[in-house]
Amino acid sequence: FSRNRPNDSTSKCVFDHYFFDHSYYLQKNASAEDFASLLNISTKKLGEITQYYYAVSFQLLINEHRYQHFVQELESPINSNLSIQSIIKLCGYENNDKFVEYVKKQNKKA
Repeated sequence: FSRNRPNDSTSKCVFDHYFFDHSYYLQKNASAEDFASLLNISTKKLGEITQYYYAVSFQLLINEHRYQHFVQELESPINSNLSIQSIIKLCGYENNDKFVEYVKKQNKKA
């Protein structure tokens, strides 16, 4: 088990800082290549971090957190005058189709 653990413990801290604290997942251009470049690591290393610590691919991690953010924004009274499409865009989804595609995939798993 420990053989598969990423050997640089600071990588997770830096990952968490940019991904969660700075809400990287809300950026429309969020991608493994862009984030790996931001962290100055390879996309392979990025994949290892997400698989080891979060047990999902980087793209799925993005979508999961975008969806969680969507639910929070949808429930917020501040956004009561916004359309669902606007909230979807605020949450980093490229378009409504990408959002619906993700939700359908999640419903199939359930």
